[in-house]
Amino acid sequence: MPGAGEEAMVDVESGKLLQSHGGYRQLKSFQLAQLVYDVTVRFCDRYIDKRSRTHDQMVQAARSGVQNIAEGSQASGTSKKTELKLTNVARTSLEELRLDYQDFLRQRRLPRWDRSDPRRTALVARRCKSADEVARWVVEVCRGGQGEPSGQEPSGHGLSGPGGPHGQRSGHQATTVAAPTAPTAPTAPTAPTRSTGSTGSTRSTRSTRSTSSYAEAAANAALTLIAVACSLLERQLNAQAAAFEKEGGFTERLYRTRAQSRNRL
Repeated sequence: MPGAGEEAMVDVESGKLLQSHGGYRQLKSFQLAQLVYDVTVRFCDRYIDKRSRTHDQMVQAARSGVQNIAEGSQASGTSKKTELKLTNVARTSLEELRLDYQDFLRQRRLPRWDRSDPRRTALVARRCKSADEVARWVVEVCRGGQGEPSGQEPSGHGLSGPGGPHGQRSGHQATTVAAPTAPTAPTAPTAPTRSTGSTGSTRSTRSTRSTSSYAEAAANAALTLIAVACSLLERQLNAQAAAFEKEGGFTERLYRTRAQSRNRL
């Protein structure tokens, strides 16, 4: 598929040597892999220690998915074999990334959403085009929804979790509102201290649960996007293999082109 403003090469049926190539930015697999990359960078900066090898490995795996789709598309003009190889590298890189996200959930004892989970379906239907849109969806899910529009602009960033300025403010509001109590007789002076300690403990517990909720939703959102990207790449690989079987590689086209030129002499 030629890119915008890019002159397409005539295909092999027209007797030309170079086939159409490039135009990878129009591929759905490239667009989704790029979104996975952007989401992964933000996720790792928020939840993975930057000094950890896992941080670098996850980011590099996500980047590899994007870069190899682009390189394979560009190489397809002269080598269908190279296109197949690089597309498969992109597919395996995303599979590696998927395992890292699954490990993240397992090691923290966070649930991995089932394929039939309505939240996965809602995210796919949302058709997010940027990491910001994915982050807003995560916030909606963590507020108790299923990822459907809530009718109001969410504050904070789902991939930043409650540690962000907006997320932290929201968490405090939820824990400081208390119902008024009727006046009572004077009590021992230690009662307020106990109440304060209890409130502080409750705040800490709720904050921990909120952080886990954001981490769970963000990791599962990334896994959902990776699953769709891998599915698209599987179909892309099958189409490339069929084209290679039908049309052959560059060497075969080169031979046919030279043979046709000699016959015209």
